[in-house]
Amino acid sequence: MKTSKYGFPVGATTVVTTTVVTVALALFALAGQAQAGPQVSSSYGDQFTWVGAESAAMGGTGTAVYRGGFSTAFNPAFLVVEDGKRLDAGVMLDQEHEDRFQPLFDSFDSWVIDAAIASNRQHYWQSGFGLAARVGHGPRAVSLGVSLTDRFPFGYSFSEELRNPSPFPPGSGEPARDMLIAVREREVTGALRALSFGAAAEVSRNISLGTSFNYHFGTRRDASSSIDLDNAGTNESYRTSDELKLHGLNVTAGLRARLNERVDLGVAVESSLRATGDWRQQDVDLAPAAATDTTVSAFYDYPWCARAGLAFRPRNDLRTVFTFEVEYRPWSEMRDGTLDDVTPILHDAADIRLGVEHVFYNGMPLRFGFRHLSSYADRDAAVSAFTAGTAARVGQGRLSASVELAKTTNVLAHQFPYPTAYFGDAFVADPMARVEDTRFRVGVSYAMEF
Repeated sequence: MKTSKYGFPVGATTVVTTTVVTVALALFALAGQAQAGPQVSSSYGDQFTWVGAESAAMGGTGTAVYRGGFSTAFNPAFLVVEDGKRLDAGVMLDQEHEDRFQPLFDSFDSWVIDAAIASNRQHYWQSGFGLAARVGHGPRAVSLGVSLTDRFPFGYSFSEELRNPSPFPPGSGEPARDMLIAVREREVTGALRALSFGAAAEVSRNISLGTSFNYHFGTRRDASSSIDLDNAGTNESYRTSDELKLHGLNVTAGLRARLNERVDLGVAVESSLRATGDWRQQDVDLAPAAATDTTVSAFYDYPWCARAGLAFRPRNDLRTVFTFEVEYRPWSEMRDGTLDDVTPILHDAADIRLGVEHVFYNGMPLRFGFRHLSSYADRDAAVSAFTAGTAARVGQGRLSASVELAKTTNVLAHQFPYPTAYFGDAFVADPMARVEDTRFRVGVSYAMEF
């Protein structure tokens, strides 16, 4: 079978092409947003985003290698690599485990162990697509691209049951031991998505320039509730929620330089983003019944971002690619219009990505990667991720799969305060909790040239 230089079968029929484009448009219309993730990044978006299985398997790299239409999100200058038309569409499932601990001391005030106080298991998914096409057949390549991706997923979920802490049999009029006192929940949903339109052109034999315009849109919803179940004393049940609808536009400019036949350099700069919209706050006290509902204008000002990377292709019979990339974003310049002081205390963050792809004699690639992200919310916290994946020809295209395992640990305040006394028994709680977050992600993408 005749294939393109990227290993795709060529000569797809008009029916197949129409079907694939229709599926892509349906994915564009119905693509869902992330539903859950780590607490530490729920305020302004998860840094550990997913942009296709091909990239995810190689540590999230894409600044110095071609990723089809998804290059509009990484480095639009690499769109010139496309010599026909390429469509990518994918989905990812994320299993997120959060465990919260606090120190346990004996009667001599000596540390014994970190005791688990809460455990949450959540699943969520992301999806996206990209389309790239060569325009014309002149001596200098000119290409266009479009993509839809999750740029800043906000999601996070937490729930706990508050129970009677007394270790003794109940006295007269006292609640049963381990009786359920309250159910407390917090759920943050939504994502800031980016619809990107890009163009790239060769300006010389070894230099290409590209740019993309990124329209960001989405809604962040944060809802908390505490339902009092023991009916002892005052009913303190309440629900609160706020909803921030955002939209805004920024620009990405990219450079691709072929240093020689085996080394590519990629550099991209993304401008700052002002996302504005309505911020609605609702507070409801269930007993006595009382409610407030306000809506005002607000904004998120995301800082600029710079990416740079190198891709090296050694001289051997089997095609192999090594890539190393760094992304930097000065989060200390973030501005939040929902705060009294619009300058939150954040830290500049770097994202280091390593990836390798080796193609065997049968054309099947094996991909590995590593990714390390410093956290904008906690200077002492970071995400370390190990990635792997492969691909195979399916029908008229190539199906890629990726797996990622990531872990981070940080110290955070409790989601809800604990009572200082309950029928004479106190909740012995440290003001902070050690939070361990483990994520296992599986993604699949289908890429087709036509």
